[in-house]
Amino acid sequence: MRKIRATQKRLHAANSQTDRELYQRQIDATDKQIDALVYELYELTEEEIKIVEGEK
Repeated sequence: MRKIRATQKRLHAANSQTDRELYQRQIDATDKQIDALVYELYELTEEEIKIVEGEK
């Protein structure tokens, strides 16, 4: 979470669109890593993951 918060601060302070896009991609990638670890921790099936993520 600290990594995401630090990157969010950089995102909000970014001066260029390129930097904002870079920081947003970093946040998205970190968030996906966290999700994957949680899914693994709770041993979720593919079907359960789809439900959690709101997919059909």
